[in-house]
Amino acid sequence: MVLAEAVHSAERLRVALAEEVDAARGERQLLRSMDSAALLRRAAARAEFQARVARLEESLHDALAAAAERLDLRVVTIASLAAREPGAASTLSVIFGEVRALAAALAELDRLNQFLATRALRLVRSYVEALSPEPRAYDRRGLRSVATTASAVSSRV
Repeated sequence: MVLAEAVHSAERLRVALAEEVDAARGERQLLRSMDSAALLRRAAARAEFQARVARLEESLHDALAAAAERLDLRVVTIASLAAREPGAASTLSVIFGEVRALAAALAELDRLNQFLATRALRLVRSYVEALSPEPRAYDRRGLRSVATTASAVSSRV
């Protein structure tokens, strides 16, 4: 079977995406608990995932290019592969569908996690500002007025 390596590469890609979708679902809890150490570990794991997916995509590309060469195909499509190896092409088509669905789910989870992270950042910034407020007023020269928490100074002459 000429497409065996391509099917194997696509299956590894599908498994990697499924694992990342599960990890992204768990990220919500990390954001809610604001566990910074765990969030940093998660960011490192995401970087490793992206590197792994890049290698898997390259492997899939190479396997499909080799299969196209062996099958003497100029254009590699599911239809052209199905004309030569219907079983493997059908399996590949199913796996590609699952990969697309998982990628869409991961993108949606990333949007949700980004929203939650932005909200958590706003919360942290408001706490920091409450603990160490900065004046928001300007004097008549357009400079930020400097006032201590104990007293306010007027710049009127």
